[in-house]
Amino acid sequence: MISKIRTVAVLSIALTLQTFSAQEKQPQSPQEWEIYKNYYLTYAFRNNPSLVQELYKDPAVQTMLNARNKRFDDGKDCPTTDCLIDALKWKDSEITILNNKFQDLYVKNKNFLNFIENTLFRSGKYKKQESKNPKEMLQNALLQDLTAMNNVIDIYGAGKKPNYPEIDSISFNVKDKNYIELLRNVRFDVAADTEKNAFDQTLLSAIRLLEVNERWDAAQLEPLTKTENKEAFERIKKTDFSKYPYASLLILGAGPQIYGQKISPLGMLRSRQALRAYQKGLVPFIIVSGGRVHPFKTQYIEAVEMKRYMIDVLGIPASAIIIDPFARHTTTNVRNAGRMILDYGFPKDKWSLVSSSKTHIDYVEKAMDKRSLKELGTVPYIVGKRISDLLLEYKPTPEAFIINPAEPLDP
Repeated sequence: MISKIRTVAVLSIALTLQTFSAQEKQPQSPQEWEIYKNYYLTYAFRNNPSLVQELYKDPAVQTMLNARNKRFDDGKDCPTTDCLIDALKWKDSEITILNNKFQDLYVKNKNFLNFIENTLFRSGKYKKQESKNPKEMLQNALLQDLTAMNNVIDIYGAGKKPNYPEIDSISFNVKDKNYIELLRNVRFDVAADTEKNAFDQTLLSAIRLLEVNERWDAAQLEPLTKTENKEAFERIKKTDFSKYPYASLLILGAGPQIYGQKISPLGMLRSRQALRAYQKGLVPFIIVSGGRVHPFKTQYIEAVEMKRYMIDVLGIPASAIIIDPFARHTTTNVRNAGRMILDYGFPKDKWSLVSSSKTHIDYVEKAMDKRSLKELGTVPYIVGKRISDLLLEYKPTPEAFIINPAEPLDP
């Protein structure tokens, strides 16, 4: 079982993350949200024009980007999808040149050093290296961003199988003889937006492919604190948490299996579990978690539909309900709820609860740490007492903020 003991340092790190999160530049469009969530270092770097200019001044980078731009432009004449996909992606040699320049800037440019320390290192969005070498962390973060862009192009352009093909696959038949025309139009669209900026060609190719596949899931309903979660977010600031045994209750998702069904029978029953906990005064807030997952390409967001059911049928006030409209698995139900607990101003020393069926909670308590480590690269929570068959204590850890580059729909 996961260790139940963490030091005060964890809490202080979480406070630092929350403070920084409140200060950073918030994305202003769905496209920016997609970039911010999937490729945070790239997002922050692109929003620093002086550093972008420093990058472009480098002769080796200039030569590489000119060649990269020609390769991208030549893509308009590609006779096959493989040729065109290759034109959209970064080459290993190009990534190496960018990495070398980033390393050089880190050593020689004070503004770049400050930028990295105040964004990359403080954000908590990239996994820390055992060596604790900042140059190594910078290198791994950059490589993660650039290779993750290529991965999106492979999955949502070339049709490579994602980790969960039954819910996350490409929307098109890549073997259709007319499919290449869609890719050509994607390339033309990106070319129009990157006439003077070859650095963005792979980035925007990945983002555009997500869009035409109707897979901008990571951006949906953002910013949540100004949309679906606004009432609850404001109420958190006024809540006396000392009156409640627990800070929040996370309800794990149970997606519908029938196309067109808004909420599953299990979703209804789990919502009623939340009602009982709320009425007993166990928690002041309920977190419902689940994205547009089941069945494939459903138009319904599970957390949104559960919230509506709780309000319209069960009478729970909207100000008591927080939604996570992104999670696609139990691991990310818990991780995403943890991000909100750490980022929304909940007390850091208070346990929360997670609720589901008995077998589901058995899994979370005893086995999910292995899957989290495999799929997320970390275990972003600790478990506490099992207070009933259906209720388990847990606390998030700052590792919840780490981006998972393998899951672009919910990174």
